[in-house]
Amino acid sequence: MPAWMSGSRGCLSLGRPPTFPLMCRSNTVPVMTADLRSFLDTLERNAPELLVRVDREVDPRWELSSVQRRLQADGDLPVLVFDRVADHAMPVVTNLFSTKQHLALALGTTPERVVERFGEAQANRIAPREVASGPVKDVVLTGDRAGLGILPVLTHCEKDAGPYLTAGMTIARDPDSGALNAGIYRHLVLSSKTLTMNMAPLCHASEIARRAEEKGRHVDAAIVIGHHPALGMASQQRSAEYELETMGGLLGEPVDVVQAETVDVPVPADAEIVIEGRIRTDAWEDDGPFGDYWLYYAPPKPARVFEVTAITHRSDPLYHDIFPVGPEHLVLFSLGMEGVVFSQLKALVPQVVAINVPVSGAGNLVYVQIRKDFEGLGVNTALAALGAYRFKCAVVVDEDVDIYDDASVLWAIMTRTQADRSFFTAPGSYISRVDPTGYPAYPGGPPLLSTRLGIDATRPLDPDFPEVAEPPSALWRGIDPKDYLP
Repeated sequence: MPAWMSGSRGCLSLGRPPTFPLMCRSNTVPVMTADLRSFLDTLERNAPELLVRVDREVDPRWELSSVQRRLQADGDLPVLVFDRVADHAMPVVTNLFSTKQHLALALGTTPERVVERFGEAQANRIAPREVASGPVKDVVLTGDRAGLGILPVLTHCEKDAGPYLTAGMTIARDPDSGALNAGIYRHLVLSSKTLTMNMAPLCHASEIARRAEEKGRHVDAAIVIGHHPALGMASQQRSAEYELETMGGLLGEPVDVVQAETVDVPVPADAEIVIEGRIRTDAWEDDGPFGDYWLYYAPPKPARVFEVTAITHRSDPLYHDIFPVGPEHLVLFSLGMEGVVFSQLKALVPQVVAINVPVSGAGNLVYVQIRKDFEGLGVNTALAALGAYRFKCAVVVDEDVDIYDDASVLWAIMTRTQADRSFFTAPGSYISRVDPTGYPAYPGGPPLLSTRLGIDATRPLDPDFPEVAEPPSALWRGIDPKDYLP
């Protein structure tokens, strides 16, 4: 790693990761606030190898994302803090969600239990707690002072339409029911006062905007940038319940919220930055090209316009970014899928042991591990998995196959299947509007359909099927390599 990065790993130059000031809820009993800074402090104390500070000045147009891409190619995925971003005072924090280990550290659990914790949080939500003020109100900018130019918004890919805000969680108020909804969307900077609001057609916020448009009303909203990783995780739930309640469930305590300055929306009091405004229901602008999680450019599409009315932030804010063509987009995205799909599959197929949505599949592939007890169960499970979510491919394997290792799954496919018997397809299904291979349902129609693939990579129950060859399992699994290697 270059010398201009500092951290505590042996391959880095001498130095320590940054120590960030922590807020306290009480003057007498110091309590760590669950926010972005507390998470960075957790990394510094418990996994310093996962936190790296970049001291060299970087250009927000392509250079910062190029550093990420270079490290990604080398298999190095620490949380990165870029202290000096050209022409901006705010540091940039990125790679918060780049591996399940990052998510596990944020929740105080193991990578294997992250999905389970996510499910528990959705079942045991904790409502936000209203407070009078908070650090996000240290600086309040309204009118002409509320310009997007103060933010180090990045341009990630060479042919992106411009700088994109990628990590903001938008909290929107349904003008009909008054209910709150939150989600992460992408935002192209159009001007100092306007952004695109690119929402998938089937998401809850799109439905809110459609109903508001029918009544000639706009939607009050606020874009939250920079908070504890639990905020991003909560945004991935697939139910209609309020996401900040799930964030409270993940943290085990209520999320403190304060009222926004110019719109009727509560915002997290301990956030780094909040952009207040309205989702216009009478204005659309082209959004794209944009390097998306499929690792291709998504073509330009019309998106609603978000009109900025105020910006509030901490006195020393950290700007959070998600690299859209990096693994963190997919790690975060897969969290909601795994939580929903596992519970649904387990109800249909009790023999399901675990599932994994690997980064290698761009969010379109699921591995399912089962305890096979009758022939045909692998095909039935693959059909159920494909129906549970918009996966393009489902691979079902036995318990002895490591579903967190692509090579192990590929070995099972190559040694336990025959293409004419173990593979099946289901054409004419909706997967994603950004599938570059999509085809239309009728001549001249939009290319929205895909063909799904199921693979039963389980071994036959035939007792004469060869056994897996290895030394005695109890012996090799119990060996500590440090006892044998220098």
